[in-house]
Amino acid sequence: MAAKTEAPNQAKLATFLRKHAAAGAALKASCEPEGVDLVDLFVHSYLLWQAPSGDANAALKRLKASFIDWNDLRVSLTSDIVDVIGARYWRVGDRVSRMREAMNGVFRREHKVSLDRLRTLMKKDAVSYMETLPGMIPFVANRVLLVGVDFHSVPLEEFGVQLLVQAGVLPGGMPMSEAAGWVNRHVKADEARAAHLSLVAAVDHMWETNPPKLPKTATKPAELAPPRPVDEARAAAKVLVEAQLAAERAALMAERAARREEMRREKLALREKEAAAKARESAKAKPAAAKGRVAVPAKAAARPAKATPAKAPATARATANKKRK
Repeated sequence: MAAKTEAPNQAKLATFLRKHAAAGAALKASCEPEGVDLVDLFVHSYLLWQAPSGDANAALKRLKASFIDWNDLRVSLTSDIVDVIGARYWRVGDRVSRMREAMNGVFRREHKVSLDRLRTLMKKDAVSYMETLPGMIPFVANRVLLVGVDFHSVPLEEFGVQLLVQAGVLPGGMPMSEAAGWVNRHVKADEARAAHLSLVAAVDHMWETNPPKLPKTATKPAELAPPRPVDEARAAAKVLVEAQLAAERAALMAERAARREEMRREKLALREKEAAAKARESAKAKPAAAKGRVAVPAKAAARPAKATPAKAPATARATANKKRK
C-alpha cells in the first residue's frame, strides 16, 4: 500500500506570511526603494539569494563604491568581486560566477549592461528573457520581474522553502520548482510583494537565530579592504574591454572570410553546373542536326557526268556538206 502524500496547506501559508508581515514591511525601504534601477535590482537579487538582507544591502553598497559602473564589474575578475563582497559571504564564489555570466548574457543581447527592455515586453516574453539568461537563478528572475516591472511572481529560494516546510505549509521533499509554483498560485497578485518581503524577513530571522554553517574553507572577510583607485579600475576595465572587442573583431573577420569562401564555392559550383547543362544541350543538338541532313547515295556520287560533245565550227560543217554532195 502506497504511503499517503501530505498536501500543501494554504491556511498555514497565510498564517506564516501574517507572522512575518510587520518585519517584512520594515524591509521595504532598504530592499525595494522606489524607482530602483533594474540592474541594481538584478545585482541585489543575486546578493539576497540565500543570504540575509542586511548583508546583501551592505555588499551592494561596497560594489557600487568599488567599481566605476556595472560594466566595470562585468569585465572584472571573479576574485576581485569576491574580495569586495567578502570571502565569508555565503556561497560567494558561486553567486558571483552566476551573476557575471548572466550579466555577460545581458551585454550580448543589449550591447550594454541594461535591463530597460524588460519594461517594454509582455509578461511571457519578459519571463523568457530572464529565464534564458546563462547563470540565472529562479529567485533572481522572479524578484526582478516582481519588483522591477510589477509582474505577478513570488520569489522563493531554498531557505524560504525550508522554513515553509518547518511551518507545515509545504510537505517535506517537495521539489523546489513545484513549491515555488504552488506558492505563486496561492498568493494574490496584489499581495505578492508583501509576501516576498515576509519571506525575506523570515529568512533574516533564521540567519539571526539558527544560521547555516559556513563552509570550512571560508577565510577572513576582505570587505574592509580599501576599494581600488578609480584610475586603476578604469585602466583595468579599459584593457579588458579592448581585449574583448579585439576578440569580437577577430571572430567577425573570420566569419566574413568563411562567408566569402562559401560564396566563392557556390559560384564555382553554379558555373560548373551551367557548363554541364550546356554540354548536355550541345550533345542533344548534334543527333538532331544529323537527322535533318539529306544523305547522297555513294554510287550516284561516284558516277561520272556524261560528256557533252563539242559543237563543230561552222566552216568545218560547210566543207563536210560540200563533199557529200
